[in-house]
Amino acid sequence: MSTSQKDLYFLLLKFFDEEGLEGTAHMLECETQCYFDMRYFEEMMLSGNWYEAEKYFSSFTKTDDNSHSNDVILLVVNCGKFLKALDRKDHATAEEILKKDLKEFKDMNEDLFNEMALLLTSDDTRKHPFLSDYIFKSARKNVVLEMKRMIEANAFFDGKLNFHNIETERLRCLTNQIDPDQTHILLPTVHNYLPMTLAQTLNFSSSPISMNFHPTKHTLLLVGTSIGDITLWDVSSGKRLLAKNYMKSKVSVDKELCASVKRILWSPDGTFFGVAYSKHVLQVYSYSESNDIYLQWEWIYAHMGGINDLAFSSYENQLLLITCGDDKKIKVWDVDTGNKQFTFRGHNAPVSSVCPTSSNQHFFSVSVDGKIKAWEYKTFVAQSNFEAPGIGHTKMAYSADNKRLFLCGTDEGRKTFLVEWSQCKDSVRRTYHGLQASSSSAVQFDIANNQFLAAGHDHKIKFWDMDNVEPLITIDAEGGLPETPSICFNRKGTLLAVVANENRIKILATNYGIGLLQTTNKHSADASREISETVRKYTDTKDAEDVAVLVSPGVNVKEKVGKFLEIKNTQCQSLRLHNPVEPDEISRLIYTNKGDAVLALASNVHLLWRWLGDEATTKVQPSFTQPQDALPMINDVDGINHEVAVPCFALSKNDSYLVSASGGMISLFNTLTFQNLVTFMPPPPAATCIAFQPQDNNIVAIGKHDSTIIIFNCQRQKVLAKLEGHTKRVTGLAFCKTKNVLISSGADTQVFAWNFERWKKWKSTFLQVGGKKLESLSDTHIQFHQDQLHFLAVHKNFLGIYEADTLNCVKWAQGFLSGPISSATFSADCQIVYTSFQNGMIVIFDALELIPFCQISPNTYLHSFGRSMGF
Repeated sequence: MSTSQKDLYFLLLKFFDEEGLEGTAHMLECETQCYFDMRYFEEMMLSGNWYEAEKYFSSFTKTDDNSHSNDVILLVVNCGKFLKALDRKDHATAEEILKKDLKEFKDMNEDLFNEMALLLTSDDTRKHPFLSDYIFKSARKNVVLEMKRMIEANAFFDGKLNFHNIETERLRCLTNQIDPDQTHILLPTVHNYLPMTLAQTLNFSSSPISMNFHPTKHTLLLVGTSIGDITLWDVSSGKRLLAKNYMKSKVSVDKELCASVKRILWSPDGTFFGVAYSKHVLQVYSYSESNDIYLQWEWIYAHMGGINDLAFSSYENQLLLITCGDDKKIKVWDVDTGNKQFTFRGHNAPVSSVCPTSSNQHFFSVSVDGKIKAWEYKTFVAQSNFEAPGIGHTKMAYSADNKRLFLCGTDEGRKTFLVEWSQCKDSVRRTYHGLQASSSSAVQFDIANNQFLAAGHDHKIKFWDMDNVEPLITIDAEGGLPETPSICFNRKGTLLAVVANENRIKILATNYGIGLLQTTNKHSADASREISETVRKYTDTKDAEDVAVLVSPGVNVKEKVGKFLEIKNTQCQSLRLHNPVEPDEISRLIYTNKGDAVLALASNVHLLWRWLGDEATTKVQPSFTQPQDALPMINDVDGINHEVAVPCFALSKNDSYLVSASGGMISLFNTLTFQNLVTFMPPPPAATCIAFQPQDNNIVAIGKHDSTIIIFNCQRQKVLAKLEGHTKRVTGLAFCKTKNVLISSGADTQVFAWNFERWKKWKSTFLQVGGKKLESLSDTHIQFHQDQLHFLAVHKNFLGIYEADTLNCVKWAQGFLSGPISSATFSADCQIVYTSFQNGMIVIFDALELIPFCQISPNTYLHSFGRSMGF
């Protein structure tokens, strides 16, 4: 390997380390053999992760490399695998290790080999004289120290144990130093990730002041203007969906109420939005799926003077709105009722910005005199005070993962600053370059995809990578921008709204964003609604049959249900997913969160099919996915009974990580590389269901066979809480991201609501119909509605819609003629519920009333493939 090659490899390893891509770094280490990470090897040995330790070590050297120390280390690793299998009473695996992995070391230490063979005959290895007082953790430490000494003395590792001294962010700096004449090489890549192409222009009768994209409907833009207009736009078509001005009727009475919109903002789930005005008025509106709004409540004198900022937060299962104003106060309101909950005093100047923290226990504020304060709800006083980088109207914002805090404002010399704030050190972590020139008005900034920053400055839009202080690129959006244009990303970062001169908003898009604008009506939610309408139009056809079902009280079944549609084979589109291996029975099957792939679990092997487009379709065959030279994602099944094991898995919100178990240890996989990052929690008790916390991909809830729920931090390898309440195995888990609630269900027909700020039980109930508890014990599964206010409960004899706040059942269907239910799920738009039965029948329910209106027999969807091939 040349010196230049080695330098390049170390440069990449440094970059991967800075980005937290440890799995990718270790793969590069194994493939290039340029660096052996001793710390990583020691951690695997100390944690008893013998298989990964052997795999990593063997990438650098083999037993036939004629090195005694290599032989000793591999012998120790395989002995560890052998003893671990015995300790779990998995004699079959232990015997296999002895015959395959340890046999080649027999000549090296025959006595040890014979002693291990003798251990196979023992029912309790702990009673053996050699192991009776054996303490695994302390023994491993001693072994690791000895192995470290042997590796350091081994000639095969000469020059591979020391990491080159490379300055932080060196690779990014080199990238930024590329000759400007060569920047065209980078532009195609930048266009994929940054919205730079002008795709749409919206025209207004007055100047747009504040904008905010809907959190889930990524092409809906809410805009507030200089004369108090509130407008909602579909940027894909360029059409204005509605326009309101509730202030006009009040202006005729009180001329002082003529005010501009200072800040407009959607709630996290998009069901409400708040409007702050330049003159003491605060309003909250409710938004419906039909793109209509109504005034939920308003305070005419919410603050004395202008209201400068607002933010939604959640505290003790209550959705709150935080506001700040020229009167130096911060106020907190109940979003549902409009009641004022708290008032915080302590700033000596107008407060320009508020920003809730990820824990929702406290929030930050900054005033125009350059003071930052951290407030706690419980105490009503500032817990800490810091100096901002400058004075004036400073704005604060968190990245989407709520881990990084950014500030943008002006300093004493009226020069603009954009910084990342370190919450650990309470000081500036990094200052971004390119905004040093002074400006006459406050600079607006926004954040996209936990990766990019953008700011409107000097009649341009400037972009930064969050980890690099140098500007990534600067554009003028084809001209016509004011000095400090307001900007706003959509949630995916694929669209950027920019306020332009002459009362316009320009919509910039990435390559993907352009496709989003062109095909909005074909996306999953709209397509699902289209399916709902298409299916319903058949319910009055001559093929319909009468159906009986038990529904909520007061519903006339015959009147509601009428005729029942049987969908025929000619009305279905089918696709068989090709698989290069012969899987066992598919036990779990889900779409990825992006909707562009299907993930299945067959026994202990994961299968992944991915479509090249934006979403799954029966018209195109997906590709069976497995990275080159990577092993399949396989769960641990050492010593488990496959007949009673409950396979379960969960995908992180970004689809990058998979937590899975098939009755054995729980595994964390990287779905891009298929690498098994870590295994933990050996049974018993075994995992029975898993769910990621939506706000933090490192935290998972794990339901167990012994009726407990474990809250586990995968990154820190630490149990955060153990929740107890169920009396049978836990079978369902679902997080409510807006209420900070975890809903659990079990084979005991109980449903619990847990507050995941304190991990305490909040409420519980039994599944029941007409006041009678369901008698039959069976697995119960749950899924949240997209409104985050209701959830679907599925029992083999029961289907119900529950309120998350009260745990009251508001709609149910029970005793359906097709027999026991096997599973059920909401459609993408939550308009209908797809339900499968143990006899293979699929029934489609209206989600509003839980009334069935059509069914698909197994002969229809298995017709093309044969019953044994369908999955």
